[in-house]
Amino acid sequence: MYKESIGIIGGFGGYATLGFFQRLLEVFATGKERDYPHIYMDNNFTMPSRTRALLFMEDYEIVVHCIADSLRKMYQGGVEHIILVCGTAHAFLDDVFEIVPETKDRVLNIIDILGEKMSELDVEEALVIGAEGVLKTCLYSKKLSKYGIKVIEPNSEYYEEIRYFIEMVKQNNFSKEGIGRFVRFIENFGTRNIILGCTEFPQLVKEIPSLDLSPESKHILDRLVFYDPLEAVLEELKRILI
Repeated sequence: MYKESIGIIGGFGGYATLGFFQRLLEVFATGKERDYPHIYMDNNFTMPSRTRALLFMEDYEIVVHCIADSLRKMYQGGVEHIILVCGTAHAFLDDVFEIVPETKDRVLNIIDILGEKMSELDVEEALVIGAEGVLKTCLYSKKLSKYGIKVIEPNSEYYEEIRYFIEMVKQNNFSKEGIGRFVRFIENFGTRNIILGCTEFPQLVKEIPSLDLSPESKHILDRLVFYDPLEAVLEELKRILI
């Protein structure tokens, strides 16, 4: 029986949140259902676009207050460990903590946790693929520089392609052609280490084994190492709670 509880703040992408919840259950799976930690989930699907808020300041304050409201509910419910299932959402946290400073110590920052893991593995350079807001604000490069990691960020000519991959997951619409396109996209950057900087991407990567890809795509994938911030935070939760 676990004394500490876990909170999942989603609504940033329904299937990404659902995928994380499933992975969380698998991490803490035991022979008895009652042995799982107490898990809270708050999905606010009405929240405006985080990417547009970062790029154009469109509804920026609304996004900040939506995240703050979710954190406040978790805090008032006594949740000890809170995860935001969205890399982009972390760009708002400094402003969010101005509103709910009491929640700061309870949020597990998925980017910092990933940085610690990659540093332990002596990773020096990696490509980050994420939403435009993540890339234009250099969220990962700023955060991971303090762990000695150089981050390669796709420039604006690749944004439309990245949106296509994110929408594949949001629509739960995977295909051999789409995954092949994803693999060729990554090959453009000539790097082995890939950070899945948008929480839709772990869901996309998870679908790869189920598809009959071309030998060329399989050869490319065999050379790649994917780093998933949500996997890193799951490992951290295991360390804390188990």
